[in-house]
Amino acid sequence: MKLEGKTAIVTGAGKGIGRETALAIAAEGAAVVCVARTQSDLDATVQMIKENGGKGIALARDLTDAGQVQSMVDAVTAQYGKIDILVNNAGGYPSEIYDKVSKQAIKIWEWSEAQWDQIIKTNLKIPFLCINKVVPVMIKQGNGDIVSISSRMGRIASQMGAYAVAKGGIITLTKTTAIQTQEYGIRANAVAPGIVDTPGQRVYNHNVGQDDVKMGNAGSVAKAVLYLLCDAPEVMTGQVLDLFTTV
Repeated sequence: MKLEGKTAIVTGAGKGIGRETALAIAAEGAAVVCVARTQSDLDATVQMIKENGGKGIALARDLTDAGQVQSMVDAVTAQYGKIDILVNNAGGYPSEIYDKVSKQAIKIWEWSEAQWDQIIKTNLKIPFLCINKVVPVMIKQGNGDIVSISSRMGRIASQMGAYAVAKGGIITLTKTTAIQTQEYGIRANAVAPGIVDTPGQRVYNHNVGQDDVKMGNAGSVAKAVLYLLCDAPEVMTGQVLDLFTTV
């Protein structure tokens, strides 16, 4: 097992990409701390981990709140004494970014300030806060791996407004973190999936009349995360794995 003895935090681990990633990391021997807002979803993920012979615990936290992020870090270090891996997966977008009548993306001048702030908060503030609170622990250890989940919407021209801006911001956040932490033995990389078949994505697709859209699977994203954690060269940092094609 390539991650035996390591401790990993996976945010948004209650379902979808986060759940598959938590399961994959646990299967490689790490103790996985599953974090999200909904306790019942987290409990289900941890149960799956344990049924497969892995180790995991659930921590329900609102990761948009700096105090709760610090509480997460404190709880993990109290129990395990270290944080080897951080997977920033928590995020998402509401169907409100599309007009349900026209089925078109809301134009940049049509966004309300509240809509914009909420999506930036959910998709960009969370990974910032997690990196902000976890990196000091990794610096003391002299090592650590951070993998953040971006999106093709942050990599190509897109009409997805604040969501695309936030996911593009994750790319820059990743590269900045990589530059600033490399001297401490920390790597920071990202994965940019295309449309992935998750419960939240299916709800979104239905709301905007796109039930037949072709989607990838969450397990493929988890494999990309595992590559970065287990098999990527030690000098690989500040990079993005794109899991989509523009052709």
